[in-house]
Amino acid sequence: MIELIIYHFVRIFAVLVRLLPLRAALFFGKIIGFLAYTFDVKHRFRAYSNIKMAFTSSKTPKELREITSKLFVNFGKNFIELLRMPLMNPQKFSRYVKIEGKENIASSLEKGKGVILLAMHFGSWEVASLSCAMLGFPYRMLVKPQEKYSKLDELLNSYRACGGSVILSKGMGPRDFIKSLQNNEVIGMVVDQGGRDGVLVNFLGRQATMSVGAIRMGLKLGVPICFSVIYRENGMNHRMIIDKPLELENTGDMEKDLYTNLNKIVKKMEFYIKENPHEYMWFYKIWKYSKESNIAVLNDGKPGHLRQAELIAQKLKQVLSERDIAATIQTVKISFKSKWQRRIFSLVCFLMNKIIGQGHLDVLRQFLSDESYQQVLSVKAEYVISCGSTCAGINILLSKDMGAKNISILKPSIFSPRDYNLVILPKHDIPNNYKPRKTENVLITQVACNLIDELYLENETEKLLKRFPHLKNSSRLKIAVFIGGESKNIYLPDNQIKILVNQLKEVAKEINADILLTTSRRTPESIEQILLKEFKRSDFCPFLIIANKENVPEAVGGMLGLANIVIVSGDSVSMVSEAVSSGKSMIIFPPKRRKSLFARKSKHIDFIKKLDSGGCALLTEVNQIGPNVLSLAKHKIKTNKIDDGNAIISSLRLFI
Repeated sequence: MIELIIYHFVRIFAVLVRLLPLRAALFFGKIIGFLAYTFDVKHRFRAYSNIKMAFTSSKTPKELREITSKLFVNFGKNFIELLRMPLMNPQKFSRYVKIEGKENIASSLEKGKGVILLAMHFGSWEVASLSCAMLGFPYRMLVKPQEKYSKLDELLNSYRACGGSVILSKGMGPRDFIKSLQNNEVIGMVVDQGGRDGVLVNFLGRQATMSVGAIRMGLKLGVPICFSVIYRENGMNHRMIIDKPLELENTGDMEKDLYTNLNKIVKKMEFYIKENPHEYMWFYKIWKYSKESNIAVLNDGKPGHLRQAELIAQKLKQVLSERDIAATIQTVKISFKSKWQRRIFSLVCFLMNKIIGQGHLDVLRQFLSDESYQQVLSVKAEYVISCGSTCAGINILLSKDMGAKNISILKPSIFSPRDYNLVILPKHDIPNNYKPRKTENVLITQVACNLIDELYLENETEKLLKRFPHLKNSSRLKIAVFIGGESKNIYLPDNQIKILVNQLKEVAKEINADILLTTSRRTPESIEQILLKEFKRSDFCPFLIIANKENVPEAVGGMLGLANIVIVSGDSVSMVSEAVSSGKSMIIFPPKRRKSLFARKSKHIDFIKKLDSGGCALLTEVNQIGPNVLSLAKHKIKTNKIDDGNAIISSLRLFI
């Protein structure tokens, strides 16, 4: 029923269009294009995403919107010209279409091998298909049957045939193809939209599949191939350019030659597309079969958040590699002009999330620093990953702008999980009674996302030993100690660290152990001084890193890899999560709460208590660390490892 309605509507509308003067008819095409741009959200979304992917580094959001709008208007005009094709004759054609290089077809036909007129979906390619017929050359055009609307397809093909001047061939086989060439006919083919069986080549900065049927025939049979393009001039008129036959490289290596010659054609395509981007048909999934992908990681400046986002990016890269897709990871620093602008932006984005659509990333100029704004505009990615509330809104806008899939780690502030394709929530970051809805793609993990696994520990240990070779010389049992610092409601007092130091020195001496110790960037200077005073020249501490003074990226992974026992302060969820994921025997000592008139529950304290009750770590005060280290060293107590890796991988496989 739908097809019949569309069929009769198009048929009646075509009659009316042919009764109008060309200028008036094209005006209706312009209106059709404008209406399609306004209401056809699906195709506008895809077209803008493709245009952005191709030109994000050279065009502003406003320019990208203008190209998309012009694309729809041009497509509306092309549709009108298709409906008016039955009116076309050689005299009218020569009036509206100026052809450069028609002698290239004539001279090619003199060889008696036929000619392949190779084109792309650019300009009014429907008008271009009439060129050979209007010039008097025997012409056959390959068309792809549209099975969904077969009756409508037959109607439009009757217009394309232009009263029999153009021979349409559906599903032409190799024998029919060769027979037409032997009859010295011109065959029209398109090179773009290679589909699953096409050859991958770099097209506008990304891999795309292109059709190589024409090139294959040219190499095997010596058939001349003339590349052609048509573009609109002054609204009603067109200019068509027919190149000289391609000089095909033929080394005998078919696959290599196909790729080399296809590259030459793609360079021509790119030239015309960059000159008139609104003339290309951006409505299909251009890079659908690409073996390359980009992942954008939004960095809010918090190292713990960045490490979690990088972990998911690495896991996603691993999952994509299972499908033979090579992914690159781009990290984008998000810096707001001020704290108030960050808060205002979150509110604005929450209230106007459904209103701020594609092509409006320029709204970020009011909130982000100039450098950060330019970085966001330059992103070309199929996947966007953020961690925490700061980047939650930007994740939504950026992924929407590119038509990308997005992932949020931790609770995304005031935004709904439904605004993301996947939300990864650690248990400590959600209410106890929270249950994801069926419409929400939510993965709940036991601890914060981290990079720790056996391979990571092995690699980081190798790096650490290469940098600090003296650590290889000791066969002692090793105790890795991670000291954090101040957070919003908790802190590590100096006297607590002094007790810890005494405990460590005594137990290290008793069991003949090495202490490997590192602080964090949040560690107060007073604590750093205590540690330097007690351990800098200690025989039992061959490794001491003050993070605020020395940057050793492999310190955490390398220490965890070398350690037999791990001791960590409970002020950092990410630091504790990394330690408990290592599978090493583990002790956590609790931080102190700040005094407040309003007593609040601490997620840090709740988190480490749950690890203790689950047997994943020993939660103990610093004055009992010595005895607990002895118990772990003698294997009287064993802690359990937490591994969220398999659950994350499974969710990402479903996600892509």
